[in-house]
Amino acid sequence: MRIRGPGALRAMNDRAALQALALHGPLSRTELEHEIGLSKPAAAELLRRLAEIGLVRQDGHRTSAGPGPNAKLWTIDERAGYAVGVDVISASFDVGVVDLTGTLVADRKINLRGSGPDPVPVLRRAVLDLLRDHDLPADVPRRAVVGISGSIDPVTGFLGYAPHLPRWYDFDVPGRLAEALEMPVTVENDVNLVATDELRHGCARGYRDVVLLWMSRGVAAAVLVDGKLHRGSRGAAGEVDFAPISPEGQRMSELIDAKAVLELAGRYGLGASRAATAVRRAVAAINDGKPGAGDPDGFLAELAGRIAHATVIAVSLIDPQLVVLTGDIGVAGGDRLADRVADRLHRLVAHRPEVRPGTGRDHAVRHGALAAAIQQVQEEIFG
Repeated sequence: MRIRGPGALRAMNDRAALQALALHGPLSRTELEHEIGLSKPAAAELLRRLAEIGLVRQDGHRTSAGPGPNAKLWTIDERAGYAVGVDVISASFDVGVVDLTGTLVADRKINLRGSGPDPVPVLRRAVLDLLRDHDLPADVPRRAVVGISGSIDPVTGFLGYAPHLPRWYDFDVPGRLAEALEMPVTVENDVNLVATDELRHGCARGYRDVVLLWMSRGVAAAVLVDGKLHRGSRGAAGEVDFAPISPEGQRMSELIDAKAVLELAGRYGLGASRAATAVRRAVAAINDGKPGAGDPDGFLAELAGRIAHATVIAVSLIDPQLVVLTGDIGVAGGDRLADRVADRLHRLVAHRPEVRPGTGRDHAVRHGALAAAIQQVQEEIFG
């Protein structure tokens, strides 16, 4: 690569320093020199320049092991930018704010019941109140990522695949939210954001090619190729709920969504009010070695076969390193269900990906939204 003058070199050094501080800070000047390969005078000038424009600040001292002075520590100035993450649920919003270091500053759950037909003014008020309550400035870079169950058409901005969210139909969702929240907004499929959270903080860390299967009231998937989400030409990659997977037209949801799993559990004598509860009880009975009523092993075996059948095409096409089973059903099945799925899947295809249960973190969609949003802010500032 050809460097075009000292200004470009300074910009590259600034970016490298900010990335190092974001990943490893606080750091002393000497540690920063070693991280990015600068001389002592160049590092000192870089820190002076970044402090002057409000991107870094001093953050205490590190006690010296010898007779010399204590080393000053430097860190990202957390108030130089922030990000908003939102999980849109049918009857509520789960909202969070992180500072430039990715540290959670504030969060709030907003109930939508009785709020009227238009959810956007409610979200606007909730977000702006949260920013004002925590004295977050409006004159620094800020962005929002909003997770929603469905897919946004990249041309029109309209929501699709979400009949359970009728109040979000027939308008440009990203455009309207950007205007309402007074900042750039990206609207992302909620299962994609769960995959983002698993990639950064969960069982998919260190993997590059991943298929994530979400099983709950609905069924959806997310695909990571070379560490990046694959969204498809119209943003609908992973919308597998209504996909027919048999010659008779049986849909995927009719095999592995909550209703289907609950019916399957009943056939094996495992009574429960929720599908995840039935799965959890079956796993506990096998782990305890006390089957009790019903046939928990037979239930998990058939459920694993259904999941393997549902994922085999994606595994054959993508050749992932890892398949993640998530949603409340996948998480409830734990390693017992994941191991059975791996066994069935490995009989169907030559590819032999690992199969693991999802981490099941609380607020996973919001966490994924915040991670994606603060990455956008950091790229804007550090770039």
